[in-house]
Amino acid sequence: MNRRQFFWRTAVSAAATALAGCRFSFEQGLLNECRAPAGHAVLRDRLVRAAWDGVEPSRVWDCHAHLFGNGRSRSGVYLNPDQERPANLAGRVRRAMFLNAACGGEDDERFDRAVADRIAHLADELPPGVKVMLLAFDFTHDAGGAVREDLTTFAVSNAFAARVAGERPDRFEWIASVHPYRSDAPEALESAWRAGARAVKWLPQAMGIDLAHPRAVAFYPRLRRLGLPLMVHVGEEQAVEGAGRGELGNPLQLRHPLDAGVRVIAAHCASLGVSPDLDAHPDPGTAPKVANVDLFARLMADGRYRDLLVGDLSAVTLAGRIAVIPRLISDAGWHSRLLNGSDYPLPGIMPILSVQAIAGEGLLPETALPVLRELRHVNPLAFDFVLKRTLRWRGARFPAAVFETRGFFEPAPGKA
Repeated sequence: MNRRQFFWRTAVSAAATALAGCRFSFEQGLLNECRAPAGHAVLRDRLVRAAWDGVEPSRVWDCHAHLFGNGRSRSGVYLNPDQERPANLAGRVRRAMFLNAACGGEDDERFDRAVADRIAHLADELPPGVKVMLLAFDFTHDAGGAVREDLTTFAVSNAFAARVAGERPDRFEWIASVHPYRSDAPEALESAWRAGARAVKWLPQAMGIDLAHPRAVAFYPRLRRLGLPLMVHVGEEQAVEGAGRGELGNPLQLRHPLDAGVRVIAAHCASLGVSPDLDAHPDPGTAPKVANVDLFARLMADGRYRDLLVGDLSAVTLAGRIAVIPRLISDAGWHSRLLNGSDYPLPGIMPILSVQAIAGEGLLPETALPVLRELRHVNPLAFDFVLKRTLRWRGARFPAAVFETRGFFEPAPGKA
């Protein structure tokens, strides 16, 4: 038995203990089987083909896909040593699931490259014209602008994301990540824009970004001048620890970039957790706690932000979030302001999503489950698309426009 086989066997035996009490499902086992996607029969299934009816593939840009790796290649991926060698069982299982979902194989020295190649292989099995938007992910920085590797779970450089996307312009676009506290933030943003970045991604809770910080406030006019949207994770964060400051995910904080005229993508539609309602009381310790999705809805209802605020559908089908799906489908007024993203590789992490549970909520027909289960092992990108196109609530569904996201990210940014 080689080292990796031993690791997986240990992870499998430990998973039930490490994940006890969490909303996880072993409906499809613990591990993604990483089946070769090329020419697989499930991709020609009637359910899969029907999902593309009425959708223009050249307009479909999956707006939320993560590059990932172990950083061994020094190509632009960083993985915190505590994540590379987690001290506790839960950490080891979490790492194992991410690496497995990325399907990068057993060669640790070229794992970063293999993960990027895997995404390209998956994208190639989608209809011609479909693209995947690859996310860079900046290091955590402190208030003085210093890099804090000790508080960074993982990082993916803009240079790496741009390079991977540039190798396959027929399949990839990319989204930059520039921490606003960086001393070179203006230059880094300009450089990313010139290299073709379509937006900027922040995860405030993990990256330690206060959207009201003076350096963030100074960053917003630059985003607006360049025409770059800002994708911000709002709501509770469970996948990336980093700085671990949950209060920074309050959706009401999005008012800072919105009031500066920046177009904002609220990642996951703030579909998890609660935050203090700072409109009710400015003191977070006194303010009542309100569901983050309700705070997001409050911003969506604000006429000032009608042309600025949108939400993305990444992760809304994961365990713990599916209760928000009926609301997203039934509110037709939101449909023109929703963008689909897969949050790859999360759809390939088997225990965190259950199509049976989704069907149990009346959102999927039981007849669709065998195909969806098979598709998930073969191509998580296709699975995410087909799953969301198949969702129904009281006869309604997400319209094609939710998946045809390209227009939001155009016109094209400047090139070097």
